[in-house]
Amino acid sequence: MNDDKTILVRANPQQQQPVDTEKTVLNQAQTLQVNLFDAAGNRIASYSFADRFNVGRAADNAISIENILVSRHHMEVKWELGCYWLYNLKSTHGVFLNDALVQEKIKLNLPTTVVLGGSGYLLEIQAAKQVTQILHHKPTPSANSFSVAASLPAQQIIKAKPALSAEEVRNRLLNEAETDDMGEHTIMVRRLIREDRAVRSKSYKKVIWLLGVLFVLSATLVTYQHFALANARLIAINMFYDIKTLEVNLSQADVRLESSAKALSQTMQEISGERLKAEQERAREEQQKILEEKQRLAQEREKLKAMKAKYESYLNEINFLRISFPSDERYEKELITRVARGFGESELEVPDDFVAEVQKYIKLWQSSGRMQMAMKRLEENHYAPVIVDALEKQGLPTYFIYLPLQESNFDPLAIGPETRFGVAKGAWQFLATTGSEYGLASGPLANSREFDAQDSRFDFAQATQAGAKYLKYIYSTQAQASGLLVMASYNYGHNKVKSMIAEMPDNPRDKNFWKFIQQYEIPKETYDYVFYIFSAAVIGEDPKHFGFDFTPPTLYLSKQTKV
Repeated sequence: MNDDKTILVRANPQQQQPVDTEKTVLNQAQTLQVNLFDAAGNRIASYSFADRFNVGRAADNAISIENILVSRHHMEVKWELGCYWLYNLKSTHGVFLNDALVQEKIKLNLPTTVVLGGSGYLLEIQAAKQVTQILHHKPTPSANSFSVAASLPAQQIIKAKPALSAEEVRNRLLNEAETDDMGEHTIMVRRLIREDRAVRSKSYKKVIWLLGVLFVLSATLVTYQHFALANARLIAINMFYDIKTLEVNLSQADVRLESSAKALSQTMQEISGERLKAEQERAREEQQKILEEKQRLAQEREKLKAMKAKYESYLNEINFLRISFPSDERYEKELITRVARGFGESELEVPDDFVAEVQKYIKLWQSSGRMQMAMKRLEENHYAPVIVDALEKQGLPTYFIYLPLQESNFDPLAIGPETRFGVAKGAWQFLATTGSEYGLASGPLANSREFDAQDSRFDFAQATQAGAKYLKYIYSTQAQASGLLVMASYNYGHNKVKSMIAEMPDNPRDKNFWKFIQQYEIPKETYDYVFYIFSAAVIGEDPKHFGFDFTPPTLYLSKQTKV
């Protein structure tokens, strides 16, 4: 081979072998690609599964979704008999495929979309591409397949000086070292750049120093704010449950004291004559004990009042440390937390999804005329003072005024359906057995769906007094001063919800609605019952904000009191 020539070897196109594109498909379960979307249509996660996966609220699911409308074990998809099947694991709010409720199981045709009923969460399920194998046959170059290109003689080759790139120009001007090939123009530009650098460097150092000081101060302030907020929040939560414990003790003492006073009054009526002087003396001693107990409870209530004032100061400190801007969303969240506190729940521990759920039930009220009509009946018949007086007498949250709204729309003549426990009647929908425990006499038509003038459950004032006493009993015993648990128990007091609540520890910190909805799947009827009452109370704080036209009961009562 001549040293002055360059030999180029190329493959002959006519001798190249065609590529075999035949694919081999594996006969097995395809890999599933699953995308999870929230109610707003945002994809929040993606997964890949070999042949099966399950979905639910519990942590042991392949896809775990922390939402109260998702059951602990909601649904499952698995490979059986040569195809994929979707199973509904007896979920409370259902599984929907193509807008139809899946009863037990259904065959899946991929790709497809599955909706977790009520929660708004959506699963997009599709099969990933199967593995394909393509055999490539590389061509073998022929020994004769080449072409020869002669090079020019060395004296005819002219080497042009390559143009400098932008990076090379930058290095040439900014580099501290000088080279021999630099011209006067380059040297002058380099000098000007160095002078400008010196001036700018002094300015930059001042700015950097100032920014550094500001950053340290900001970091210190943010750190302090974070720890101060966390500390204030922890203290406030502990104080809240101390207050609830004291409220439970006082409420239980009230119940015992009322029972003792009633028994003593009956005894005093029965005692007469010299022969019963001993009994009279014991009665007087018992009367003295009751008086002392009342004095002790009065002191405890003063202590409770001071604790609530201290708790209020911690809440103000927490609100001061929080950075927030006014908005409708912020305002509605404040209303919701205010009502939660009024019902005896920890407003500092309100779950985020609880706020969204309450807003959903507010929209349900807005889409119906039921609340507007019921509140009109409440105002026209002056029922509000009757209810609030009874609730305050028992030391209960006045927000319970909305319980008979859900029970009967404040209708004193309401009659419920026949059940195995009897027929509920009146504004508070008392069963005959429960009503008799709280002083309501049932007439001869007690268990038939007919009005009976002798049935005191139809007397609004008497039924309201009995309703307040019954709520007080639940509030001080089963529910541990949790208003939302009171409502759940009142609605399903003779069913499984009552046993669920009884299984929880007997202290306000561990027995509250937040823990309850996390630990149990409550019946939908009870779930709706609680959220309808709670959302009605939120609307009642500012009816006009939510598009309603009625006087808030608390404001109306304050006007009547002044008159």
